[in-house]
Amino acid sequence: MIYLIVGLGNPGGEYEKTRHNVGFMVLDKLAQKVNSENFTAVKKHKGEIAKTRIGESEVILLKPQTYMNLSGESLGSVMAYYKIEGKNTIVIADDANLELGQVRIRFSGEAGGHKGLGSAISHAGSDFWRVRVGIGGSGQVPLEDYVLQKFTSDEEKIIKDAIDKTVSSLIESISERELENKTIN
Repeated sequence: MIYLIVGLGNPGGEYEKTRHNVGFMVLDKLAQKVNSENFTAVKKHKGEIAKTRIGESEVILLKPQTYMNLSGESLGSVMAYYKIEGKNTIVIADDANLELGQVRIRFSGEAGGHKGLGSAISHAGSDFWRVRVGIGGSGQVPLEDYVLQKFTSDEEKIIKDAIDKTVSSLIESISERELENKTIN
């Protein structure tokens, strides 16, 4: 069985460690934990790809390099090329509607206003797994500015813990070939 795990984010050093790049952060931690090959730019897929194994399954890790709002172009290309079904596709994204550090895993659904997930849905349909990592609400800051801010040092501790729990959950679920809807606090 083959899985595709996609971390949503924005390419470039200026976006590194911003709230919107939590998907990239989870993918980097997962790649490190499972000793994947290094990410390599693949122009035809508009992304960086690394391959690995988790349990008995082959796993493709993808970081779209199209910027958040066009992430679906890369996702759709890789799904079509490798003939990966939505039920074996996992998309990891930030979520400003969830408390900082809360993680929600669900199959199918809407984009919830997230432009990256909206792009993924438009290119891959809505039937894939979503891992939403809570980045907290923006308060007084406009959402489009808030998601491009870096985490404070206190928030970094919380988000690091959430990333660790997310990675452990993904490894366990894929090893057992049993993804399920759940919330991780």
